[in-house]
Amino acid sequence: MIQKEILIIGGGPSALVAASGCRMYYPHKSVSIIKKEKDSMVPCGIPYVFGKLLHSVEDDMIPCGNMAAKMGTELIYDEALKIDTEAKTVTCKSGEVYGYQKLIIATGSIPKIPTQIANHNAKGVYQVPKSPAYIRKMHDELENKQKIIIVGTGFIGIELADELKSVGKDVILIGSKLLKNSFDEEISAYMEKIIKNNGIEFLKGERTKTILTKDGVACGVELQSGKTIEADAIVLATGYVANVDVAKNSGIHIGEFGSIRVDEYMRTNIKDIFAIGDCAEKRDFITRRVTHLMLASTATAEARVASANLFNINLVKSFKGTIGIFSTVMNDQAFGSVGVTEKQAKEEGIEHISMVVEVAGKHPATLPNTQEQIIKLIATKKGGVVIGAQIVGGLDAGEMINILGAIIERNYTIFDLISFQVATHPLLTSAPTTYPIMQVAQKLVAEFYKFEK
Repeated sequence: MIQKEILIIGGGPSALVAASGCRMYYPHKSVSIIKKEKDSMVPCGIPYVFGKLLHSVEDDMIPCGNMAAKMGTELIYDEALKIDTEAKTVTCKSGEVYGYQKLIIATGSIPKIPTQIANHNAKGVYQVPKSPAYIRKMHDELENKQKIIIVGTGFIGIELADELKSVGKDVILIGSKLLKNSFDEEISAYMEKIIKNNGIEFLKGERTKTILTKDGVACGVELQSGKTIEADAIVLATGYVANVDVAKNSGIHIGEFGSIRVDEYMRTNIKDIFAIGDCAEKRDFITRRVTHLMLASTATAEARVASANLFNINLVKSFKGTIGIFSTVMNDQAFGSVGVTEKQAKEEGIEHISMVVEVAGKHPATLPNTQEQIIKLIATKKGGVVIGAQIVGGLDAGEMINILGAIIERNYTIFDLISFQVATHPLLTSAPTTYPIMQVAQKLVAEFYKFEK
């Protein structure tokens, strides 16, 4: 057995951020990472390997080897198979056994296999794992395919569709409403318009029943409606599940969605073992319900909390739940979402008010390349606490949703926002007289006082 001090299993963003934090907080402790593959990918960047932005899979690599070496972190290229929580050891595929003082499980997630679709594992059917070797092979094979069906309308599905279309592929997108868990109908409809204008065929509300094959190779799909569609390749972008194989049968508690159960300091039920990232259970910041949401922003926040409190509770700062914040780009239009949607608020029985405003992204609006900004804000009916926001606009919308995320995480109200101060400039932002966050807050305040009469 080889004894280690801080041992991390995994090689994704949460593992790297945890390692960095551990090196900062405990410079006298050794930090070791066990990871299956030498290379890692930026998970959110995977769709862009298939378009014009990245020329190869190598362009999307996380330089974890160089970065870890500079931090003084040891990299062990092996696969962790088993955790013995009593002996405090991790057994690897190579047969090597490592002891630990503190263990952080950051094994991420793997594609969810839609077993309800017949022939889902046929040749010519692809998933979207976070494996450079797989993505490299998929990239090379799709280069020779023209008509591609993508099953799934989450952010990986729509971004992949957008990128494949940008290199001249014929793309058909099959699934329910676009990003249904992040956007309400008015924003989703705007997104559908962009998809259609970009030449992507979207079969909204359809479900895939069977992968059609010819000589064992996928050649199309049959939908539950009975319609059949021919294609040269099928991509299943049907979501992800927590990768918890190493934690099974170890006494570590697994939650209702198959993720490792943790507390607000990312501690498992086993002393000295933490779990972070996609493999760890999540709770919604607003509803406090267990959620299946998996985002890199959440994973890295968890990593910072875990590393800061690994040996003792040094910072009384815990992770109180995912705010569900993310952004994406489609055809130079940015979309962002944070908190609950209005649909979710209704389902949870949260009495709320909402408002949508649309303003020019620069001032005056006649400036070249001015794009409209649409913001939807959702607040509690009593108290006016902001609980959700959605945005469409230019590329600056990606940072504006981060402002809105901070607003939600700090429990700001619409009354706080009407006196919010921001820097504005004609070429960079909308006008100070109509800045969208304050504009929508002011309209909500007016709406709020209607209820107070």
